[in-house]
This record gives sequence, C-alpha cells and structure tokens, in this order.
Amino acid sequence: MYPQVGFTVAAFDLGSPDYLGQGFAVYPFINFPLHPTADWNLYFRYGMGLGWITKTFNTTDRIKNGAIGSHLNGILHFDFHTEKKLNSQSLITAGVGLTHYSNGSTATPNLGINIPNAHLGYIHYFGEQQAHVRPQEDLVTKKGRLEAYIAGAFKKIYPPLGKSYPAGTFSIARMQAISQRSDWGIGADLFYDESIQRRLILDLQTSTKNADNFRPGIYGAYQVAAGNLGLMFNMGFYPYSKWKGDGNFYHRICFRYYIRNFIVCMNLKTHYAKADFIEWGIGWKFGKR
Repeated sequence: MYPQVGFTVAAFDLGSPDYLGQGFAVYPFINFPLHPTADWNLYFRYGMGLGWITKTFNTTDRIKNGAIGSHLNGILHFDFHTEKKLNSQSLITAGVGLTHYSNGSTATPNLGINIPNAHLGYIHYFGEQQAHVRPQEDLVTKKGRLEAYIAGAFKKIYPPLGKSYPAGTFSIARMQAISQRSDWGIGADLFYDESIQRRLILDLQTSTKNADNFRPGIYGAYQVAAGNLGLMFNMGFYPYSKWKGDGNFYHRICFRYYIRNFIVCMNLKTHYAKADFIEWGIGWKFGKR
C-alpha cells in the first residue's frame, strides 16, 4: 500500500475567546500506512502548513496571552488513525492526534499552542476505482545525488514587540535512496542569524563582530517521499558557535515539494522543543532518484 496525500482545512475553538479567539489552519498532509490489511488500515498522518490565530499578545487588553505573538503561524499536525472498510466505497475512521501552532520566532511571545484532538468520521468515495500499477523496485537508482537550497527568515527575541532580525541558511546534502519511498543522507549548513550579535551584547556584555552571526552545522537526514512531496527530519550539530545559549544541537522538520529538479521547501528549525526560525527556501536537485 502506498502513502496517501491530501489537503486539510480546519477551524478550532481555542477555549479562551478573550485572549486567543479562534484558530484556522490549511495544510497538505501525507498518510503513511503502518499496518494495512484487507479490511483495517492503520496510518500515521503528518501535515505542515499555515495557520491563523484571531487574537494575539498585546500590551493593552491581552498581556496575559503568553502563548502566541502573531496572527500568521506555521502548523504541524500529527495523528494516528485507523480506517475500517464497510464496503468498496465507504469507510469509518477514528484517531487521536496533535495540532501545533508556532510562528517560528517571527514574533514574541512564541510558546506555541498545542491542540490535542480525537476524531470519528465517515468516508465515502465517489466514482469508479482505478487500479494502481506498482512501479518496479529497480527504478530506484542506487547512485547518490546532491540537493542544495537557500532559505530566508525573520525572527524576534525577547522582550516582546522588539526588533525583527534577518536570518538565512545555505544547505547542501548528499542523499541516497533506500527504497521507493525513503532516503537517508548527510549534509552541511551555513546559518546566518543577526540576532546572535544582539544576544551576545545583552547577555555576555562582550565585544562582537558581524562574523559572529554565522555558524556552521553538519547533520544527518532521513526523508520519506510520496509522489512529489517529501517529509524530512534532520538532526544537526554546531561544530562552532560564538553564541552558546542554544546548545550544540539543532533539529529540523522539513516539508518539500519537487518540481522536476526544482525544490520548494518550508522547514521548522528548532533547538529541541524551542523554535529558532522557519526557513522559506528554494533549491535544486542534482541527479535523479
């Protein structure tokens, strides 16, 4: 069984009409089959997109909103759900999951909003079913390929309502296909973060230079592919950084779309559970999968 791809539009009551209001979200998703059978299927769903919060932090009537400081946010969605066939075109589905709002430090505060959820539903397919021919496994090349992208971002640091600082990434990785649907690889990053110089001055009271805003990284990558969509996880390490407040390790959740050799990506870079910034990038793939 192959992964399924789709698109979600959602609305949430956040439980605090005075301080948070309502939440809205749009995101593409991939359903990864975990235990397919003739009548029952278990899936892991991952989605990544954009969300809107109607009420955010301000210093007048919503100073108690320490969760989110911007209307526009990134969305991450995870869930496990099962589907039971009723007939050839109808199913029932049930599952539990989590939807997370975060602005990736484009504004402060940015503690984020987590929405645990459970669902029960009915699915009906219209039209005739068409057989899908499984591609041959030998269509996957065993030769490695290079993927490179450049990305930009803006971020804020505390205190809230402060200045926005530009940030960016240049990344290159060597990827290797493992199967029809997965890859692994190793890569190198060069990050630029203009807030580092400001944090060094505020926290360490030390002299700085523009070069302190740069820091290199090396990372391992694992990607699951579904058609032109790719979901990638990175675990990275800073060999050197003048700023030590973020620790030595960084992580990325990457959602990318391939248009032939062209790559469009949106990546959430974090230090463990703390968002650093959201990368909006474009790139190029050298070689075929």
